[in-house]
Amino acid sequence: MGAIRCKIILWLFPFILLGYKSHAQPHPLSLKDSVAFEALATAYNNIVNSNAARADSIAVVFFLRARQLSNEDYMGRGATLISTTRMALKKTDEAVAWYDKAQHYFVHAKNYLWKGYAALNMGILFSRRYDFENGFLYLNQSVQDFEKAGDIDMVVSAYVSISNAFHDAKNYAKGIEYARAALKTAATHPAVKDYYRWDAFNVLAINYDDNKEYEKAIHTHLQALPYAGNRVHSTYNNLGNTYKKSGRTDSAIHYLSRSLESLRENPPGWGLDYHKATVYGNFTDVYRIQKKYLPANSFLDSALYYAQKSESPEKLLDAYEYAYLLKKDMQQYKPALAFLEKYMALKDSLLNEEKTTAMLNLQEKYQAGKKQAIIEQQKQEIAKREQWLWVGGIGLLAGCIATCFIFALNKSRQEQKLQREIFNRQAAETKALFDGEQNERIRIARDLHDGVGQMLSLVKMSLSTLETGDVAVQKAMALTDKTIDEVRYVSHNLLPQELNFGILRALENLAEKVNASGTTKMNIDIPGQIQTLQFEMQNELSIYRIVQEVVNNMLKHAGASEINLSVKYKDNQVLIAVNDNGRGIDLKDIDNSKGMGWKNINARVHMLDGKINVKSEQLSGTQIEITLPSNGAN
Repeated sequence: MGAIRCKIILWLFPFILLGYKSHAQPHPLSLKDSVAFEALATAYNNIVNSNAARADSIAVVFFLRARQLSNEDYMGRGATLISTTRMALKKTDEAVAWYDKAQHYFVHAKNYLWKGYAALNMGILFSRRYDFENGFLYLNQSVQDFEKAGDIDMVVSAYVSISNAFHDAKNYAKGIEYARAALKTAATHPAVKDYYRWDAFNVLAINYDDNKEYEKAIHTHLQALPYAGNRVHSTYNNLGNTYKKSGRTDSAIHYLSRSLESLRENPPGWGLDYHKATVYGNFTDVYRIQKKYLPANSFLDSALYYAQKSESPEKLLDAYEYAYLLKKDMQQYKPALAFLEKYMALKDSLLNEEKTTAMLNLQEKYQAGKKQAIIEQQKQEIAKREQWLWVGGIGLLAGCIATCFIFALNKSRQEQKLQREIFNRQAAETKALFDGEQNERIRIARDLHDGVGQMLSLVKMSLSTLETGDVAVQKAMALTDKTIDEVRYVSHNLLPQELNFGILRALENLAEKVNASGTTKMNIDIPGQIQTLQFEMQNELSIYRIVQEVVNNMLKHAGASEINLSVKYKDNQVLIAVNDNGRGIDLKDIDNSKGMGWKNINARVHMLDGKINVKSEQLSGTQIEITLPSNGAN
C-alpha cells in the first residue's frame, strides 16, 4: 500500500512501433507507407488512454492498410493495437480473437519480438484486472518469445511483470523470486538499459516492503536511485512509504516532500494523477500516525480526488483504507465505517481466493511443464542415439559385440539420468505445492487478523455507543466478543502470533506454556549466535509445527516429567534436538503408525530438505534429532 510500481500502460506499443523495424520483413515498406503507418501510430498513441473507441478505429485503419500491402508483419502489429483497445473497451472475447490473429501473422513473419510484445501486453492487462489465471498464460508466453528473439531488455521486463502480478496477489515470496530473476538476467548482460534495471530493483523493493522486510526494501530502493532517471519521484515516494511503515515518520516526510517536489518540477508524461494519489495518500497516513489530523484530512481530500481521477482500483483501495484509519483514530466512527465498507467491497470485487489459487497452480504447472519439455527432449536424444547405434552395428559387423555393449551401457546411464530428472521434477512439484499451501495459510491468517478482525472491532465500538441496558445490545455485544475470539483462534491456528517475533521467541513461548501446565518441565537451550538468525515466514511456520508436534507427542504418550530442547547452528545447518525422560517408544511403532502426527513431522522435515533421527529404548526416554539446511536463513 502506498508504493509506486513500474507501470506498463496501453500506449506501450506505438512507441515500439515507431522505433522498431522487423528484420524478417518480406516486403520492405516504401517511404510513403512508412510515413502513413507512423502517422497512424502517433494518432493512436495520443488518444488510446482518453478515447479508446476512437483509437480502435485508427487501429482498424492501420490493419486494413497493412492487409492491402499483404504485409503480415504490419498486419500483426495492427491486430495487436486492435486487441489492446478491445481490452480497454472491455470486449475481452474480441480482444483475445485479435490477439490470436496477431500471433499467427508474427509467426509467419518470424517477428518473435513483436509476438512477445503482444503477449506481454495481454498478460499485463489481464493481471491488472486481477484475472491472474489468464494473465500468467500470456506473461509466461512473452518470456519464451523474448528469449527466442534475443531481446534481454524485454526478458527482464517480462520477469518484472510476473513479479508485479505476484505482488498484487500478495504472494511476496514469489514476487521476490521473479524480481531476483530479472536482476540476475540484467547482471549477466551489461547492455541492459537503466530503465529496465530500475524496474527490477523497484519491484524487488516493493515486494520486500509489503513482506515487512523494511531494511531490505530501503537498501534496494537506494540501489535503484542511480537508474531512476525521470522516475526519481517514484523512488523518493517509495522510500517515504517504507520509512513510514517502519515508524520513522520524519524520514518519511523528508522523502515524500522530495517526491512531490520532483513531480511539480518534472511531471511525468503519463500517470500524473496516479502518482499524486500515491504521494498524497502517504502524506495522509504519516500525519495520521503523528496525530496531526488537520494536515492529514487536507491530504486525504487530495488523495481521494486524484485516486478517483486516475481510475486506478489500486489507488482507490489505498485511499479508502487511509480514510478509514484516519476517521477511526479521530473517533469519527460513522464515516470510518462507511470508508471501511467501501474498502472491503472494492477489495472483494478485485481479488478472491479462488483466483489467487488458480494463478499459483497455473504458475507451478508452467514451471513443471518446462522441466517436462527437457525430459521429452532427452527422450528424443536417446531415441536418435539408438538409431545411429543400430545402423553402425549393421555396417560394422565385426565390431557388433563392442558396439552393443557401449549401446547398452549408454542407454542404462541415460535411463538412470531420466529417472533422476523425473524424481527431481516430482520433488520440486511437491515442494512448490507445499510452499504454496504455507503461503496461503499465512495470507489467510493475515487477512483474518487485518481485515475481518478490524471490521469486528469497529462493529463492537459501534455497539458500545448504543443503550447498554438493552438486552438485545448485550446479546449482540456478547456474540461479537465470541466471534472476535473465534477469528483469533482460527488465525492463531493458521499462523501462531508468537511467530511475529521470530521462530526462536516462538519456541521459548512454547516452553513457557508447557511449564505453566505444572506437570512437565521443559528446558530450552538457544545460544546467542542462534538468536541473530532470521528465516523466511513459511520456513519458520514449518519448523515451529515440527517442534510443536514432537513436544505434543512426548506430552501425550511418553509420560515424561522433563523435556529438553536445544537449537544449534553448525556448518550452515540448523540442529534441533528434543529429548525426554519418559517411558520410551518402540521404533517399529513409528514406521507402522497410522496416526498423522509422525507422518506430518516426517513430511515437513522432508519438505525442508532435512533429516530426522529417532533414538529410543523402553523405559529410557526418547531422543529426536532434526537436521535442517539453513533454508531461508539470513
